[in-house]
Amino acid sequence: MAKQIMRSSAFLVLAGAMGAGLIVASPAAQALGPAADVVDDGVWDRLADCESSGRWNLDSGNGYYGGLQILPSTWDEAGGQDYATRPDRATRGEQITVAEQILGMQGWEAWPQCARQIGLLGARYTVKEGDTLSSVARDLGVIGGWQALYDANRDVIGPDPDRLLPGTVLNVPKAARRSGPRLIRVIE
Repeated sequence: MAKQIMRSSAFLVLAGAMGAGLIVASPAAQALGPAADVVDDGVWDRLADCESSGRWNLDSGNGYYGGLQILPSTWDEAGGQDYATRPDRATRGEQITVAEQILGMQGWEAWPQCARQIGLLGARYTVKEGDTLSSVARDLGVIGGWQALYDANRDVIGPDPDRLLPGTVLNVPKAARRSGPRLIRVIE
């Protein structure tokens, strides 16, 4: 059964600083077409640091290749052959472009351990200075937005959803959780 890449046709303009720095436009957005969604390169670098110690040309001998440790079959399915025969033979930018396709097909579960380790997957989130329920819900891709996140954590947040204290551990309910952050294309 062929997997299809689902893309959002909505384009959002983000203003101001993004606390988590997860989602911004990149030159890869232009290469992928007008409806492409991309993740900030810094997220991919953190993922590669975990997967391969940041070595984008890694052939680890375990069947996974490149900075993001991609299987050749997944590489091929996501269009990697347009760049190189294997991920470790492609540039960092090419690997990221293909990884964005993989993300669209599989979500962050394509990199389960490292995505969880760097906070892209998981059922808990620790509030940081400057976080709001809206920003956390957006960055984690919570279906139902801040309201769903608040409903799941009313007992730890208290009666005022605007009073979110750093260090508070939020549960991201399974029913409201997606595979990763909602990807947003920024129009410049």
